Amino acid sequence: GSKEARGLPAVSNGMQVVATGAIGIWERSSEYQLRVLQVAPIGVGTIAAKVEALRKRLQAEGLFEAKRKRPLSRFPRRVALVSAHGKGAEDFETTLREKSPNVTVIFFPSRVQGDGAEIDLAEAIDRASRNDVDAIAVVRGGGSFEDRYPFNTEPVVRAIARSRHPVVTAIGHTGDRHLADEVADAVFKTPTAAAEHIAASWIEVIARISSQQQHLTRAVDDARARCEHRQAEADDRLLAAMEGALSRWGQRVLVLSRDIERQNPRVLLARREMRLNGSELQLNRAGERVMLKRTNELAVRKSGLFARNPQALLERGYAIVTHKGRALRDSRETAPGERIEVQLHRGKLEAGVERVVHDE
Repeated sequence: GSKEARGLPAVSNGMQVVATGAIGIWERSSEYQLRVLQVAPIGVGTIAAKVEALRKRLQAEGLFEAKRKRPLSRFPRRVALVSAHGKGAEDFETTLREKSPNVTVIFFPSRVQGDGAEIDLAEAIDRASRNDVDAIAVVRGGGSFEDRYPFNTEPVVRAIARSRHPVVTAIGHTGDRHLADEVADAVFKTPTAAAEHIAASWIEVIARISSQQQHLTRAVDDARARCEHRQAEADDRLLAAMEGALSRWGQRVLVLSRDIERQNPRVLLARREMRLNGSELQLNRAGERVMLKRTNELAVRKSGLFARNPQALLERGYAIVTHKGRALRDSRETAPGERIEVQLHRGKLEAGVERVVHDE
């Protein structure tokens, strides 16, 4: 019927196809009529049948079960890329380099289509599995059903299943589910999407470190401003004290001078002059003592303020160690294998805890 015909793929004269339907008989004219419900080119139909048969056999073995899936490392540092030189591999590497340049990509080239490509792919996956990597990405940039056939073959499926590391696939063709996807630990529509997922945790932690760095910078600036304000207040108090002491001694000198002027006898004058000289000497010594005392007090306050300045601690070689956004003060707050961040006077370090020693 016309409804069935509209759903059939385009065919042309001379094309070999596999047709599925029913046969009708016209008794009057003794003619047979073929009512076609499904049509597929012979090549595609044959491949699809092989793939479906393989799918059922591998599924019976439990190769596609969810319990076999392995989680991806949250912060991968080394990723193996199995692909051919082309757009798929370029998209994966470019995206990962832009999103998370600290992740190293190790390229294992392989043919991805044509006769024998499944053997090349399986061998490349095996080589990647023997390397020290956190994940293996098997990608290609789309293509026709026939071009993508190697990803529906048993050698590739077996290689993914026996891999020592989690495997992600990105065959790059929306809507189709390949046998390689069925056995992989994670599946993505495109190589770009796979790279973005691998870089996602790094992007989050880098943003968090940047925020903490800005907070620390603001805290240091605030501490420096408070120190400078307190120092200015101490200077003002010291200056006021010195001015008050000098004013009081000046008043005494003025009083003595007036007494001398009112008493004219030479003996009294000489005596007053001696007292005046002694008073001036005492004034000078007292002024020196006050100045020395206030200078020492200022030095002590400056030293205390400087010692409490976080930036000063960093400049003297100390460091601020943080774990999960909190400053570490006790070795019991972390454990071997965990990641820590070290803030230095200039720059930061990211490190791993190898051994923890607790003080008794």
